[in-house]
Amino acid sequence: MNHCIPRLFLFLAFLAVTGCSNNLRIHSDFVPAGSLRLAQVMVLGKRAEIMQARPLFDAILAAGIQDNEIVDGSVVMARIFCCGGLTDNLSSEKVNSLILYVPKDVTVALGDIVEVRVGRPPEKGDAGEVHLVTRIVQKYGGNEERCWWDPKDNRLWLRVLYCDWMSNEGWIKQGGTNPAWYRER
Repeated sequence: MNHCIPRLFLFLAFLAVTGCSNNLRIHSDFVPAGSLRLAQVMVLGKRAEIMQARPLFDAILAAGIQDNEIVDGSVVMARIFCCGGLTDNLSSEKVNSLILYVPKDVTVALGDIVEVRVGRPPEKGDAGEVHLVTRIVQKYGGNEERCWWDPKDNRLWLRVLYCDWMSNEGWIKQGGTNPAWYRER
């Protein structure tokens, strides 16, 4: 992971890439809304940075999250694809990263693999739902390596997270141009 890129730049770059608050990567994904998927935490947002990224801040508030719940680390960017791609600064893992809300009862760190309840964009006048971290499935640097980027071939750049327990729990493998493992709820 490249930690040299300032966090605020990454948040603002995502807003520029996605256009407007209706298309924020805090709402949309390549798998069905409400389903569960995995992501790896790349950036922990600071409250001041989140507030400066006004469309992001407004989308979080509109989704029913209170201002006092937006603290350092409560909004993170996480990659759903690994690795490489076009260039290091414009790789698929950065361009397709998701912005996730982390509830106060979950404490994430850089590199953690988290389970995410996929949000959905606003529709029919509502505020939509933001991506929500439901749990940490593997701490970064832990001894237990039950999750990995699949397929296990470092030469490939569009790999997705997979854990050895997913098949037994009914997770579905989605192929195509946006591969993913997800579980419908």
